[in-house]
Order: sequence, then structure tokens, then C-alpha cells
Amino acid sequence: MLAPQFIALVGASSSPGSFGLRTKHLLENHAYSGRLYLVNPRYQEIEGVACYPNIEALPIVPDLVVLVIGSHSVEAVFDKAIELGVGGMVIYVNNYLEEDGSPALLQRLKTKARKANIPVCGGNGMGFYNYDANTLVSFDFPPERPAGHIAFIAHSGSVMTYLSNTDPRLRFNLAVSPGQEIHGTVADYMLYALAQPSTRVLAIFVETIRDPERFMLALIRARKQQIPVVVVKVGRTEQSARMAASHSGAVAGDDGAFQAICDHYGAIRVTDIDQLAATALAFSQPRRPRQGDLSSLLDSGGLREQMIDLGAGMGLKFTQLTDHSRKQLEKFLEYGLVAENPVDAMGALNADIAEIYRNCLTILADDPGTAMISLEFEFRDNFSQYPALLDVAKAFIDLTDKPLIVVNSSVNANNATTASELGQFGIPVINGVSLALSAMANMFRYRDHIFFDTSVMAQVTKSGGNDLDNKTVAYWRDQLQNTAALGEAESLQLFADFNLPCVRSRVSDNLDDAVAAAEALGYPVVLKSAQPDLHHKSDADGVRLSLMNADAVGHAYHDIANRLGARVMVATMIESGVELAFGMINDPQFGAIVMVCAGGIYIKLLEDRRFIPAPCGVEEALYSIQSLNVFKILKGVRGKPPCRVNLAAQMLSEFSKVAFELRDVISEIDLNPVIVSSEACTIVDALVISSSA
Repeated sequence: MLAPQFIALVGASSSPGSFGLRTKHLLENHAYSGRLYLVNPRYQEIEGVACYPNIEALPIVPDLVVLVIGSHSVEAVFDKAIELGVGGMVIYVNNYLEEDGSPALLQRLKTKARKANIPVCGGNGMGFYNYDANTLVSFDFPPERPAGHIAFIAHSGSVMTYLSNTDPRLRFNLAVSPGQEIHGTVADYMLYALAQPSTRVLAIFVETIRDPERFMLALIRARKQQIPVVVVKVGRTEQSARMAASHSGAVAGDDGAFQAICDHYGAIRVTDIDQLAATALAFSQPRRPRQGDLSSLLDSGGLREQMIDLGAGMGLKFTQLTDHSRKQLEKFLEYGLVAENPVDAMGALNADIAEIYRNCLTILADDPGTAMISLEFEFRDNFSQYPALLDVAKAFIDLTDKPLIVVNSSVNANNATTASELGQFGIPVINGVSLALSAMANMFRYRDHIFFDTSVMAQVTKSGGNDLDNKTVAYWRDQLQNTAALGEAESLQLFADFNLPCVRSRVSDNLDDAVAAAEALGYPVVLKSAQPDLHHKSDADGVRLSLMNADAVGHAYHDIANRLGARVMVATMIESGVELAFGMINDPQFGAIVMVCAGGIYIKLLEDRRFIPAPCGVEEALYSIQSLNVFKILKGVRGKPPCRVNLAAQMLSEFSKVAFELRDVISEIDLNPVIVSSEACTIVDALVISSSA
């Protein structure tokens, strides 16, 4: 379908501006080397090319049929194409009919195409551009540009054309608009692009993932081939957060599972198509940053300071230059300029700027701490204060194997032609310092991502929680099938039965029993409401801490019982530590997803969380915890000893196994807080919501 030798254009037309004529011209103008057949019973010929009445009259079976017709005519041609055994189809229209039957037209087309196993691009899309095959099938007109190394797949046809039809510095080997994905998902096009030798980066714009298993397969294959996948995911919603019973479900919303998949497989999420374009452009050059940080050369002290400020906010690290490098820089920098990275090298305009910059770039590149270099200076098409710097950049790329990114600090710079010229030398040019820094930060994140051996990961996924005790699994599966939600005591018991360390506790229905429980457990104790339908006790002021004697227990009991009910839980008071929260959601697409974040009252307040597909190993669990902002506190602050983060990682891994093994009977889990101290890691509160809730 994407590299056809024979194309049938159904709905060919001679009308100026018609989709049929535009599709014909696009193929012809971009040197399509195959045979194009025109089909329309109203014409004998169009622009000197013979026109056939229908696809049955063609002398060959087409590799590709392009349907440039209305929704009311699609199904008949679609059926005939399937009967002939064509290689694939492109459909532009949205396939909706007024007063349609059931199933509707779109569903009928999907069923037929999948039964026949014939790929269909669309409907409601813009077709595709396969630059490697000189086959551009669309009714839109991209500008002339050489084939490149970005494979771009966008559900939205408009998004496809916004990026592929505008800035010539963006060069694609493939651009596809799958639209309604009648038969051919984003994952299928990803796998096709990964088989193209010219692909260096995948840029994806998705509204939903209709084939999760194949999507994950494509991510695994991309990781094996070390081809970055950059993703914009739209359509995030708060619906799940409103409906979720647990904190974990509320925090995850509809987006946590997708984030977990991206984090796990190393896909890079960005927020909009500008970041998508900038990051894809940075990855489209053949070099990747090695170990080390960013070294930057600029033409302005103010812009240097701006870069430092913005880089710090993005977590981007600038190279700490060696003493030797700084001394070498001082030889070439004008008096008053500081030999520190980022480097402002712009002195008097009458100086030999090209020679200064050439030497400074060489010094930065030679520094052992430099992984990547950015060169910032002002230039526009047909104008630059120092045009020789363009030649410096072109020549410099042959002197190092480290990636070079040229930056214009203004996003509005009119320099597309010059940027395209530099692109011919393998030098990306990114306008806008924030976009440029975010793209470079993404390159470092991709480099730093922890990759796991695919075969080992597959074995873990298949085995799941099989190292758990089968009798214990069977018992709790039975319990969960017969209840909507476990109380706190039962939830804690579930994890205690799987040997996860939990706080010791007892449930009481009256004051005397509560005092007896406190005496048995030993003071100090915690007293909490244990009413069955009260999931969030702190929100209802249903928790009392550090009760030191029977009188304190009695006072707390009367207060909570009078407001919330007589049933309470008495638990040992755990030594102070840092509060984390572990959670699990059962996503309908991606299955069991576990979460780790700051715990206690901060779970919803701090944007500080990581999602991981279950089950996960200790190494991935540790990496996720270390990526949280709260990790700074876990390491020990203000004289406090460091917490046992290794125990927290082990617990998170074991928790993920339980969540995975019981995923068929659990919809949500909330362990909050999990207190991590210098000595232990303990589950203090738990809530388990069954899938029958």
C-alpha cells in the first residue's frame, strides 16, 4: 500500500481544485515512478491519460486504490476492491451517512477490511507521503524537499499537513495520516517505518491507542533499534479521576497508564506539535549525545543568562569545563568575557569572529565533559551580522562526532531556507531557545533512560506473580470476587499475607475493645475510623495519632465514634519517616499499572509521580523512586539520616507482582502512606477496590 507499483485513482476528475485532480498532480509532480490508472465513468480521458469506467476494467489488479469519492459511494467500490484482492486502499472521506443502518458504514468497512486482511489508510485522513518511494498520495501539496529521516504518523490529517507542509527544515521519509484506522493502526505504521533503513526517529501524534499490544511491540522494536519515539498524546480527560474511588485512580486519571508505557519503553512524551517537531528535528541528525553534558556557545551575555535560567528549569546540565578548557578559552575571548559554560564569545564586531568561534567550538568539543554542543547566533535568510559563522558550523561538523545543534533564540526568526541548507550538512537548526533546550533535554533523557533486556522483560511479564504462594493468591481472589471493597484491616492483611511489611493493627467496635487492643499492641498507637464506606479517613478527620495511654484512646474513640461510627482500627505508631504512596489502576487498554508518588496529604497536591506497567523489577522500581522530587528528602536532609530506599524499591516490586497476579479481580489499590525510614519500609494504610465495585 505504501510503496505501490500500480495505483488506481477512483474519482479522478478534470475539475480544477478537485481532490481527484490534486491527487493526480501530487503523484506526477513528485516523480512517482509507478503506473497511475484513472477511474471515473464520466470521462474517457483526463489531461491526456485514459480513464476507465470502474476498477474491474483495469488491465491489472492495483497495489493501491485511492477512493476520492463521497461516503455514499465508498462501500460499493470498497467491496469490489476486496473482491479483486487489491494491495490496499486510501480513503479521504469520513464514512458517515445520514439515516445509516446498523452497524454503521464505518464499522462495516472495518469488519470487511480486517476479514480480508487488506490495509486501509483512513478514512477521514489526508493520505500519506512516502518519500523513500517517491509516492505521495494526498489532496494536499507539500513543498519540494529532499527525503529525510523523520517518520511522522498523526491521527489528525491537519496535524500531518501542518508539520510536513510548512518548514522545509523538517525532512521526512514517511508521513501518514491513519485517520479512522479502518485497517492499519498507528502501531502498524510505526513497524513499517522501523523497517525503513532511513528512519532515525518516529514522531507520533495520537488521539487513542486502538491496538495496545502492537503499539508496545513497536516501542520494544524501536528501543532495540535505538530509534527514539517522540509522542504527543491528546484527549486526556478527568472522567476517570471523578469516578475513581481511590487516590491512585484519581491521580492517574485516564493518562497514567499511557505515561507508564512511555516511561517503561523509553518513548519521549512532549506536550504539543512544536515540541514534537523540534525534538524530532534534533533526533533526525545521525549523532547522539555521549556521556557528559551540554556545552553552548552564544553571541550574547543576556541570552547566555536566559539559557542558564531556562536550562535549569528543564533539568538540563551544562558541562563543568576543565581548567585546561577554561585556560584555552581565555586565549581567544575578548577581555571581560567569562570563560565559563555557556560561553558568550561575541566581542567587537570588527574582530575575527569566525576564527574566535571556530577555536571556542573546538575547545568545547574537546572537553571530556561535553556530550553535545549548541551554537546560538542571530541569522535570518539572506542576512546575518556574521555570515561566516554559518561556514564555521558547516566545517565544524567534520571535526567532531558529537552532535551540534544550531539555535536562534527567537522562535519568530525567518530563517527556514538557511536552516534547510544547514540541514544538508546534518546540522539541525531550532528556532526558540525554549524549544531548542527542551529538544536537547529530550535527547539526554533518551540517552539516560534505563533500558531492560526485552527477553528478560518478556519472561517477567509472562510469569507475573507466579513466585507468589498459589494458595494465598486463590484465597484472596475468592475474597475479592465477593466484595466491592476491602476495609483497611482486610487490605492490610492481604499484603501481609504476601509478606509485605504492614503496620500491626486490630479492629474494634467499642471502647473497651479499643483500649484492650492498644494495650496489646503497645503505646503509642493510632486510632482511625473503620467504617466500611469511608475510604479517605483523613479527609473526614477520622485519624488520631500518637495516643500514649488509655485516657487518650478513650477521648479519641468518643470523638470519632460520635461523628463517624463505632467501628475503629487501632494500630501501632510507626516511627517517623518519609511518606510515599503506592497505587495500582487496572487500565482497560494496558492492564495493571502501578504508581509511586509522594504520600500522605501530598498525594494530590504534588505533581510528583511515576507510573510503571506491572510487574516491575527492583531496578525499575528504584529508578522510578529516584526520579521523584521527594527522593531529595529520602536521601536525608537537615541532618536526618537517609531512608532505606532500597527497601522501598523491593516493596514496590513485590507490590507490583501482587497487583499483576490479582488484576482480574482488582480495579484499584491505594497504599498511602508507605512510611520509609532509616530502618524500615512499612505499609500504614491500604485500600483495595475490587473489579466488581
